[in-house]
Amino acid sequence: MPATATIVELREVAPQPADTPATDPVVIAAAIEGHIDAVQEGRVFGWAWDRAHPDDRLEVELRLERDGGAPLVLGRVLADRPRADLAANGIGDGGHAFEAETALPEDGDPRRVVAVIRSPSTGAVETFRQPDAEEQRLDRLLAPHLQRIAERIDSVRRDQRQLAAAQQGVGRLLRDLNEGIAADRATGAQAGHAQADRQEALAEAVRELTERIGGLEVFLVRMDSTLRGFDSAIADNGTKGNRPSALAMLSGAAGAFVATLSGFALFHWMA
Repeated sequence: MPATATIVELREVAPQPADTPATDPVVIAAAIEGHIDAVQEGRVFGWAWDRAHPDDRLEVELRLERDGGAPLVLGRVLADRPRADLAANGIGDGGHAFEAETALPEDGDPRRVVAVIRSPSTGAVETFRQPDAEEQRLDRLLAPHLQRIAERIDSVRRDQRQLAAAQQGVGRLLRDLNEGIAADRATGAQAGHAQADRQEALAEAVRELTERIGGLEVFLVRMDSTLRGFDSAIADNGTKGNRPSALAMLSGAAGAFVATLSGFALFHWMA
């Protein structure tokens, strides 16, 4: 019996996804910074903060290191006190200082007091010791200069805020000025159209009045010729006497009438 081969169609099978475990949220590593400023008269002063978690208030445990034994815990406190110099130097919002009262044993050396700082967000721990004599000397030398620099930075920030407020005020004034100019232009255009219409109407009235005065002058010329004939007739009849002639009276009246009309037209044209 001959052997037969079974043909199997191969298909690419996509790998089945395995159960993916839930991923833990990404935790940002702590960046703890701090300093013991002074240990004097039974009190410890300093500051501590986490640059990676600036809103945290760190836990501070004060210890006294001893030779040949475990450190002695002196107390615990939160670094949550506000200090203006910390805020001025970019240490968060400035609320990262600590201060604690400590009771050292009779043989305790204040220079061996340390601060163990713990981050509540990450659990990271850092230990800060007091600066040695050389570091303290440098701190005393640099402190006044650093204070002046911090004050100068505060002054520059205030000037920047005032400048920004002044720029906003100027911007508002410019906007109001531009709006007023635009409104004046619109109003001026309307007034200009009205003035042009008025002047055109006055010009038309003056032209009409001029035409009428011209016709009246022609009429007066003709009337003057007629009156001269009347005056000659009166002279021939010997009745003139000492009275002024009719021609003179009528001519004067007509001239006065024409002058009045001309003055009226000129007055309205100038108005």
